[in-house]
Amino acid sequence: MSTLDRGGIDIEAILSDLYESEINVSMSWFWDGGIDVKIGDPLNGYRAESKVDTVAQAVFWLRDQACTLYPDSKFARKYGGFV
Repeated sequence: MSTLDRGGIDIEAILSDLYESEINVSMSWFWDGGIDVKIGDPLNGYRAESKVDTVAQAVFWLRDQACTLYPDSKFARKYGGFV
């Protein structure tokens, strides 16, 4: 099942494209403390981190950061127009 936000952006597609582009990301939350999002990984270091309020905000933050940090990636070529 695909998940569209109110603007018609496919959240599932963004996450799948991040994975297919081998861009490491993480999202985590604990109860009502907001959502922690990171791009990068613990082994090589996180390149950016943030805290947001919704899953949609987390996915859009990851999309924008991936386009900024990996401008030559297949992912950035597909989604760079949103940044």
